[in-house]
Amino acid sequence: MIPLISTTGLRRARNFFATLAMGCLFALPALSQSALGAGLRLSPNAQLHPGVDAGEWLLSELNCSACHTATVEEQKRLAPRRSPILSEIGSRATPQHLRAFLSDPQSVKPGTPMPDLLHALTPSARSEAVDALVHYLSSLRGTNVPAASGASAHLIQQGQRLYHTVGCVACHAPQDRPDSLGQDAFSALESASIPLGPLARKTTVDALAQFLQDPLKTRPSGRMPSLNLGRGEALAIATYLLREQASSGPKGPRVRMPGLHYDYFETLVHATAGLESAAPTLSGSVEQFTLAPKRRDEQIGFRFTGALTVPREATYTFFVASDDGAKLWIDGQVIVDNDGVHAPSEKSGKLALKAGEHSIALLYFNEYAGGELAVRWQEEGHGKRPIPSAALSHTSESMQPLEPENLALDPAKVARGETLFGSMGCAACHLGAAPGKGPSSAAPALAALRTDAPKGCLGSPGPAAARFAFSEEQRAAMRTTLSKPSKLREPLLPKAQLARTLAALNCLACHSRDGAGGPTEARNGFFTTANNEDLGDEGRMPPHLSGVGDKLRTDWIQKVLLEKAAVRPYMAARMPQFGKENVGMLPDLFEKADSVGASAAQVPAPSAADEKFGRQLVGTGGLSCIACHVFSGRKSLGVPALDLTMISQRLKHDWFARYLVDPAALRPGTRMPSFWPEGKAANKDILNGDTSRQIEAIWNYLAAGRAAKLPEGLVPVGVELKPSNEAVLYRHFIEGGGSRAIGVGYPEKANLAFDANQLRLALIWHGKFIDAGKHRRDRGDGYQPPLGDDVLRLPEGAPFARLGAADAPWPAESGKSAGYQMKGYQLDALQRPAFRYTFSGVNVEDYTMAFAHEPEPGLRRRIQLRSDTALAGLYFRAAVGAQILQKGGGYQVDNRLTLRFQLPPGATPIIRKSGGASELLIPLNTTATSFELTEELTW
Repeated sequence: MIPLISTTGLRRARNFFATLAMGCLFALPALSQSALGAGLRLSPNAQLHPGVDAGEWLLSELNCSACHTATVEEQKRLAPRRSPILSEIGSRATPQHLRAFLSDPQSVKPGTPMPDLLHALTPSARSEAVDALVHYLSSLRGTNVPAASGASAHLIQQGQRLYHTVGCVACHAPQDRPDSLGQDAFSALESASIPLGPLARKTTVDALAQFLQDPLKTRPSGRMPSLNLGRGEALAIATYLLREQASSGPKGPRVRMPGLHYDYFETLVHATAGLESAAPTLSGSVEQFTLAPKRRDEQIGFRFTGALTVPREATYTFFVASDDGAKLWIDGQVIVDNDGVHAPSEKSGKLALKAGEHSIALLYFNEYAGGELAVRWQEEGHGKRPIPSAALSHTSESMQPLEPENLALDPAKVARGETLFGSMGCAACHLGAAPGKGPSSAAPALAALRTDAPKGCLGSPGPAAARFAFSEEQRAAMRTTLSKPSKLREPLLPKAQLARTLAALNCLACHSRDGAGGPTEARNGFFTTANNEDLGDEGRMPPHLSGVGDKLRTDWIQKVLLEKAAVRPYMAARMPQFGKENVGMLPDLFEKADSVGASAAQVPAPSAADEKFGRQLVGTGGLSCIACHVFSGRKSLGVPALDLTMISQRLKHDWFARYLVDPAALRPGTRMPSFWPEGKAANKDILNGDTSRQIEAIWNYLAAGRAAKLPEGLVPVGVELKPSNEAVLYRHFIEGGGSRAIGVGYPEKANLAFDANQLRLALIWHGKFIDAGKHRRDRGDGYQPPLGDDVLRLPEGAPFARLGAADAPWPAESGKSAGYQMKGYQLDALQRPAFRYTFSGVNVEDYTMAFAHEPEPGLRRRIQLRSDTALAGLYFRAAVGAQILQKGGGYQVDNRLTLRFQLPPGATPIIRKSGGASELLIPLNTTATSFELTEELTW
C-alpha cells in the first residue's frame, strides 16, 4: 500500500510540478547566475537590471505565496508567476520522463527550481509515491492525442536553421557552433542557458510542435513566449530538437510525410540505369522535385520516390525537362523517358489516372556542365504547372520518444495519485488537475517567516520541508528581502515594476536598456538578417529599450506586445508574444518611466504646403530618404530600412524631431546620418534651410501614412512629359479628369486637366506634369495620375446653369445630358489651348495661362460667353467646399485654394449653402449677349 505522504510534511510543495508542463522548453524565471551563484538555473544568461531586488524576484518567480499566505498588498507587489496548466500533461510528457523527473528532479534537469518533495521517504515508499503520481498525471490526456510524426531530413535541416535564427538561442543553448565562436566559449553557453532537458525522452514531435505554436495555453506566465511560428515552422523546430529519435529511437509503424524521399549520388553515369546499382552518398526528403541537396554540379544523380495524390479522375500529361537525362515512372510504368546525355530538353507522356494515391519515382543524372530538372503536369482541360508539394508524399520511420515505458494505466493507482496530488496542495498552483487545498494555516505567513530558521526551505531541509537546490547567494538574497516584511507591502514604483517585468520575462536577453542587457558576446553571432541584407547591427539586433517610452506611442507599444505588430521584416529574430496578462501594463509603465516632460502642445495640423515640401525632402531631389528606407511597402533604392509611412503610427512627434537633428544621440551606433548637423540644415534650397520647418514638413508628409503620395524618385518615370518653352498637351485617361481628359502642362510648373465629358476644369497641380508611359506601352489600360504635387480636384458637374433663384439647387445633369457639346480647342503661339464648347445656345471659350506667384505659380483663367439672346439668369459655379470664406480680396476654399475675380459691374460672387456644402456662384446678371470673367487660382 502506498503511504499517504503527510500533508504537514509537504505543505510547502505547492510548486510541486512547476516545471512539468512544457514551457519555454521548460523556460524558467530570469535571474543572473553571476549575481546569484550556481544554485537554481534561472535564465543565467540574463543580467539583473538596476533596481531589481534579487530576493524579491525569487519569491515572485518561485510563487512562494502559494504556500505562505500573503496579504493583498504583498501579493500585488510580488505578482507571483502562474504555474503550468496540467490538464493535458499526459499528452505532452511521457511516463518515463515523469517517473525520472519526480524521482530526482536535479539529476534529470540540473538547476531546475522543482524541489525534491520526496527526499524524506524510504526508497520503496518514494518509488510507490512516484508510481501513483505517474499513473495519475499520465491519465490527464484530454481529447487532443498527438499525431505520429516521421523522420524527415528536410524538416531537421529547416528546424536547425529556425532554432538558431528566430530567437530560441537568446535563452537556450545553441546546438551548432559558428566558426567565429571558440569551443570553450561555446561550451560555456551550455551552463549559461535555460536547459532543455532530455527532450527526446520526454515528448513527441507533434506534442512539442503544438506547444511551440501556443505555449501560453499551458504556460500562462509567459516565461516561454510565442515566437509566432507557423505550423510548419513549429513542426520543423520540434523535429530538429527531437532528432535523436530519428537516429536512436524505437522502430514503430511508418508514417506518411509530405514531400519526396531522395537518394543523392556522386558518381559518373551515362544513363539513368547506371544509378540503380550505385550507393547513395546522401539521403533525405524534399518538398518537391529539386536539385537543391546536391553538393556539386557534375557527375551526380538523384532518385526520387514517393506517392502522387491525384485530385480527380482524368487524363494527365507529365513533362520532364532535364540536362542531362531523366526518367519518370507512375505506378511502375515509364511515362516520360528523357534519358541520355543531352542539352536541356523537355519530353512528355500521358496517362489516365483515377483519383487517389499513385506511386511516383524519378531518376536523374548529370554528366558534365549544365544540370537542370523541372517536372510539371497538366490535367486535361487545365494549364501546365509544377506538381504542387501538397500532392507529393512519402513514408518514413516514425519518431518516438527514447526508452519508452508502455504504461498501462491502473485505475487504483490513478485514484491514489489523484489523492496524493490533491493532498499536497498541488492544485493551489496548477490549474486543470485535481482540486487542491489552499495554503494550510500550519505554514507560516510570508511576513512571519523567520530568516534565521535552521530548517525549512531556506535552511537545511528536514523531513517536513521541500528540498530546493538553492545556492548560498540565492538563500541570502531571499533572507535579506524577508527581513524587511514591511517593504513587501509597499507598492512598486513604475520604474521598479518595469525593471522586474523585463527581468521576469528575460527581455534583456535580446534588448538592452540603460546600459544593461542585450545579447552576450557569445550569442551575438546568432542574431542575423533574414535575407543577408547589409544593414549592420541595426538590421540584425533587436532595438534597445532605453527611453522607449519617450520614443514610441503607447498604442504602438501595445500593438507590438499584443497584436504582433512588426516593422523590421529584415530581422531574423522575432518579437515574442507574452500574453496580455503578463505585458498589458508595459505600455503605461514605459510611458511613466521614460517621460522627459516634453511639451504637451498638440502636433500642428498638417498643411498642404508642408506636406509638399516634406515630399520633396524625402525624395531624391531633397535628402533622398528613400535611398535607404522602404516607403509604403515599396522597396527603397538601396537597403530596406524601416518603412517611412509607419513613422507617425509608431513615434512620438517630439522624439522624431529630436532624432532627426542628432540620430546618434538617441540611437548610438546607428547608420542614420544627420542632415541637420548642429541643428543646421544641409539642404538650403527647400524652405530656405529652416531646420524646424523642414522637420515639420517631413512629419506632416509622412503622417498621411500609406495615403501619402510616393516621393519623387522612388518609382522610375517611364515617359515624363516636360514642358519647356511652351505648353504640352496630353489627351488620355487622367485620374480625376475622366476618360476624355485633356492635360495641359505649362513651363511655369502649374498644370491642369480639362474634362471633355463634363466640359469643366477638373484638376490643377504644381510641379511635374505627367508620365505618359502607361498609355504608350502595351494596351495603355487605366488612369494616369498627375506626376506633380498639390493636386486639387475642382467641382464636378456642369460649370454653368440657369437658376430660377439664387438659392435654387444646382442641377445634377452635366455634359451631354445637360446640353453641353465640345467644339474642340484652339492653340496660341505657345501651344496654350482655349477650350470651346456650347450649351443652351451659349458659346463658351475657356482659356488658361500660368503666371508666377509665391510660393507656387498660379493659373489665370479667362472665360468668354456669347449668345444670340440675353444671358440673364445664368450662373457660373466657381467652387464647392466644406468652407468658403471671403478674405483678402479673394475667396478661400477649405484653406487650400484662393480665387480672385475680375468681373463686370453688377456681377458679385455669392457664397451659399446647398446640399450640406458651401458653393461659390457668380451671377451673370446681364441683359447683354456676351460676358467675360477672369479667375485667378492660387493654391
